[in-house]
Amino acid sequence: MSNDSKEKQDKDNLTAKKKKFRYTLFSTILVLILFAALVGAWFYYQSDMGTLLAIKEPSDISILGPDGAEMSSIDLNYTEDEKTGDQVTVKRVFCVQTSADKHWLEIAHTTNLKGLTFNIYKVSDDGTETVTDEGHTYKYDRKAIGGSYLNLNSDKTGSDYKYADNSYHDKNYEGINKDQVQIHAEPAYWLVSQPLATNKTNSIKNGKTYRTYYVCEVSWTETTKETDIFYILAKIAE
Repeated sequence: MSNDSKEKQDKDNLTAKKKKFRYTLFSTILVLILFAALVGAWFYYQSDMGTLLAIKEPSDISILGPDGAEMSSIDLNYTEDEKTGDQVTVKRVFCVQTSADKHWLEIAHTTNLKGLTFNIYKVSDDGTETVTDEGHTYKYDRKAIGGSYLNLNSDKTGSDYKYADNSYHDKNYEGINKDQVQIHAEPAYWLVSQPLATNKTNSIKNGKTYRTYYVCEVSWTETTKETDIFYILAKIAE
């Protein structure tokens, strides 16, 4: 190979590597923008409790996983044991850690999963149901906590998929036209109907902070396209 040919090949390889890096970086930025946009939208409107400002550290409330482990989102990966036919049902445990008497819970999720439904149950020592998550077993009663969606598209209620309307689009994707956002990437927001009492029988940190445990049960129909972002948020009830 001549020096000129080798030099040209080296330049082509370098250009290809740069393009690959740019594409990877762009994909990463898109994901981060989505997360950041969602966080910016959660708890924003105090008038309807839909998005009461994103929680910033330090804060006196946090969402943790089983046994108080760090958790950033709900893991919807599942096993064959969590399937009945093409119906998937997963149960995940989380807790709200706070010193406040009461708190709000909100769920925000994208809408790619077909037939998506969920319920939240409060963990109780005298519960009749059990669930094991990350090696820890909890009891709960199958009485779902009341709540409702804030921004479902009422024109598509008969669909197998949930669709969010454009109520919070400008907060989710500031400066981006709604026609440029894939319809299932518009997050739907669900809020509990009233503040939830903190379990003050489960204390940590010298009795000044408490953990209230919940079971989140999520169901959907298995398809080839199964990717959703599913977040649970908490805020102190003033």
